[in-house]
Amino acid sequence: MNKAVRLGTALAAAALAVVGAAWPASASTTVFADDFESGSVSAWTRQRVDGNGSITVAPAPGGGSGSAARFSVPDDGASYRAEVAVNALGWGSYRFALADYLPADWVQTPTETILAQWHGYPLADGSDTKPPIALTVKDGSWRLKVHWLVDPSTVDEAVIPLGSVQFGHWNQWAFDVTWSTPTTPGAITVYRDGVQVGSYSGLNNYHQNQAPYFKTGIYRANWNPAKGIPYPTGGPDVVAWSDSVTVTQF
Repeated sequence: MNKAVRLGTALAAAALAVVGAAWPASASTTVFADDFESGSVSAWTRQRVDGNGSITVAPAPGGGSGSAARFSVPDDGASYRAEVAVNALGWGSYRFALADYLPADWVQTPTETILAQWHGYPLADGSDTKPPIALTVKDGSWRLKVHWLVDPSTVDEAVIPLGSVQFGHWNQWAFDVTWSTPTTPGAITVYRDGVQVGSYSGLNNYHQNQAPYFKTGIYRANWNPAKGIPYPTGGPDVVAWSDSVTVTQF
């Protein structure tokens, strides 16, 4: 049985609704999936922890079933990332489906936290840049941020509000992404718990040699010591959970 259907009665109904939500009529192929029942994150191409955080697999909280990936980043002035990533899957159209969970004791903050992102590569001048697409939390609200190049070194941004966060709740997400090309616009449609909560049409990546690659976990860019942004430390660890990741090409 698909694990998303075993996350509890409410989540199961939402998961089934998402699967049917505006699903393209053409044939589809699953190109990546991990429900973490292996007890590890070995299905992912790489894992990255910056600082003293951790990535573990543990029993799913909040009425979930089986195991889930737990990401933790301490508020210690040195830590800012705990993520897993899968290599680029190619250009075209994809549905990225996943469940995530923010604990009830999550500390709301204006410091933006990325929970999932589709990341590009250094620009032509060698500089790093913002992820083409990112699912973020800020001040208790979900947002989708989209970035593209205006010229070889200038990045523009669109921010799409996705509604308030329900803490202590498993969210079942689906992101239908058609990557833009230099001559054709792309599209993004976002569903949460079976309901469309956002959409975007236009440029949605940097049109590099490879399509953006997918990551999930925790990333707080403003906590990166290299940025030199002061913030109070000593608060509780930032903890988030991910589960039931499936990427389907259509």
